[in-house]
Order: sequence, then C-alpha cells, then structure tokens
Amino acid sequence: VTGLGTTNPLGGDVPTTWQALREGRCAVRELDEDWVATHELPVRIGARLALEPQSCLTPKELRRLDRASQCALLAAREAWQQG
Repeated sequence: VTGLGTTNPLGGDVPTTWQALREGRCAVRELDEDWVATHELPVRIGARLALEPQSCLTPKELRRLDRASQCALLAAREAWQQG
C-alpha cells in the first residue's frame, strides 16, 4: 500500500484534511448539547470527527471493532484505494 488515508476532525479524507491545514482551520469548537449529554461528557468544547464511522462501516464492523479500530479501518480503506 502506497496511498495515504486519514479520518480526523479536520477532514474525513486526505484532500479535505490538507485543504483545512492549508487554510489554517481549527477543528475545536463548541459541541452540540445533545451529543454532550448522550456521551455524558464533562466538557463542552472538543473536536469531533469530520466523518463518523457509522456512516461508512457495516453494522457487523461497528459491533466487532472498537472506536480506534473503526477509524483506522476508514483510513486504511482510503489508502488502499489510492495505492
């Protein structure tokens, strides 16, 4: 595999992330109150992922993989498609 892949708060893929970095954007912002309550967070600011794994992975993958592995799988798929 020679491609690049990422999923992060600035972008759900490499081109979007590079664009955000070039523009000097910051992904940290005030979080939606419902989201904070759902996840029982003690903070009100943060940097949520630009692309949530639930939008791309199958229910089986979501059940079997922890959050970090879900994000790694999204990034690996993007890298695989490139290279």
